[in-house]
Amino acid sequence: MRRLSSVVVAGAALAGLPVVLVAAPAQADQADCTAITQRTDSSTDITGPSTPYDLLGMAAAADVADRYVSQPPVRVAVLDTGVRVPGDGGIVVHQAERIAQGDDGVVDGSGTEVAGLVAGAARAGGDPVGFAPHTEIVDVQVAAVRVGERDQVPPTPDSVAQGLDWVAQNAKPLNIKVATVAFDAGSGSGLEDAVAKAQAAGVVVVAATGDPVESTSTDTAEAGQPGPQVDAADDGKLPAFAGVVAVNTTVGGVAGADDATYVLPNSDTTVAVPTADGVSYGLNGKTCRVAAPSTSAATGEVAGVVALLWQRFPEEQPAQIVARLVNTASGTTDDPTPLTGYGIVQPLDALTRPVDPAEDGTVQRSRPEAGPDGPVSPPSAPTDLLASTRDDAVWWALIGGGLVVVALLLRPVLARRRQ
Repeated sequence: MRRLSSVVVAGAALAGLPVVLVAAPAQADQADCTAITQRTDSSTDITGPSTPYDLLGMAAAADVADRYVSQPPVRVAVLDTGVRVPGDGGIVVHQAERIAQGDDGVVDGSGTEVAGLVAGAARAGGDPVGFAPHTEIVDVQVAAVRVGERDQVPPTPDSVAQGLDWVAQNAKPLNIKVATVAFDAGSGSGLEDAVAKAQAAGVVVVAATGDPVESTSTDTAEAGQPGPQVDAADDGKLPAFAGVVAVNTTVGGVAGADDATYVLPNSDTTVAVPTADGVSYGLNGKTCRVAAPSTSAATGEVAGVVALLWQRFPEEQPAQIVARLVNTASGTTDDPTPLTGYGIVQPLDALTRPVDPAEDGTVQRSRPEAGPDGPVSPPSAPTDLLASTRDDAVWWALIGGGLVVVALLLRPVLARRRQ
């Protein structure tokens, strides 16, 4: 989720949480994506690399995935505040569905930022934007929020469920293989049912685990700093639903940053990626920087990697695609953590490592089986009772053989002496 984005503001307001609003300048140079709050805001396109793209080794992964580009392309449904297509065509939106809409269309940049991280085309000069630039976006607008406006239409469990139902119905004809939900969608049985329908239609659902909440409570070391963060796992929310790829962020790319400030622990986390200093598109159509670690941005990045996996393995099932992502991450499937889940995504390994998941996502691995006294140790080698005798026999044979050789060498000398 974007820190201090209008989506987060709306969600926090619904939950009764304190919110700090920061006024953004109308003019911005090399802008932070969250600073672009109006379509008329002025900023220049970003130059230079995308730090998370480089940290994850995406260039090598893209070289592999580019060999498997197909038609129709893999499509990713972005369930968010709507996607504003940049004037330069840097994001290809195949189709748009408006479950919720503002008074004049797309009024918040969150959905555009996520879509750009998934599928933004390379900038002039070749610097990358999206993780899966051959992918197309299906824009499913489930919210329309704008900071300071009264006519906000915040995301709700019902609007997200409606969006996922629409995705399930259109997955096959539109070749939708991934759906992203980059904010707290709330909870409800209808939402869980909608996720299951989308998965049954062949779609991998990727969701944000959530960011730390800004607080001014007195239990913090310094007023205005994030308070102590507890495990945000919630069995009733989307990241906990079976098969959902729940995505956290890391502080990679932020010098001197610590997890306590930027990362919210969540035991439902599946994988994590760095996001700070990434590049996407803003509401004004210009490229912009993802300044701070963000699970919303992480959702877009991971959705891009999942799209590349679908590009590489188009005949597989959603559970198999998820298994490739999980079993090639930097951690271990035996010991997930609330910060990174099964580990940090390794895109090249996910595309190339010889993982062979079954249709249900099961990956066979050899491991020692536990017995009543703990893990069973490999059987020890049997004792060789004749070892010493055998060794003695070998030495006597060597000595005897040596004597025979000496005798053969001395025989001609002895024969001449007799003559």
